[in-house]
Amino acid sequence: MAGSKLITSALLVGMALLSACSTKQVEEQSMNDSVSMMADLHCEAVTLRKARFELADRMRFMQDTIMLTGTTDSAKAVLEATLADLEPYKDSIVKRSLDLSKVIKANLDSLIEHKFMEPNEREAFDSLLTSELAKRACQ
Repeated sequence: MAGSKLITSALLVGMALLSACSTKQVEEQSMNDSVSMMADLHCEAVTLRKARFELADRMRFMQDTIMLTGTTDSAKAVLEATLADLEPYKDSIVKRSLDLSKVIKANLDSLIEHKFMEPNEREAFDSLLTSELAKRACQ
C-alpha cells in the first residue's frame, strides 16, 4: 500500500514537472512569436520610411529644379508631369506608413496589456526584440 502511494506521488510530481516544462516552452514560443511579429512590423516600417524619404528627396529636387531660372519650359513641363505622377505614390506611402504605425501601436498595447504585464517580461521582450532587429539589420 505504501509502495503504491509512493508511486502515485512520484507520478504526480513527474506530471507536474512535465506540465511546468511544457508551460515554459509555450511561454518561450509565445515570446519568440511576439518578437518575430514585431520585428517584421519594424522592418516593414523602416522600409517604408526609407522609401518615403527617397521619394521626398526626389520630389524636392524636381521642385527646386523647376524653380531655377535656367530651367527650360519643356524641362519644367516634364518635371511637373513627373511630380503629378508621383503624387498618388506619395499619398499611398504616407497612408501605408500611418496604417502600419497604428498596427504597431495596437500590437504593442495588446502585448503589454495581455502578455507582458510585468516589467521583467517587458524587459525580456525588449531585449529579444533588440537582438532580433540587430540580426536582421533593418535599422
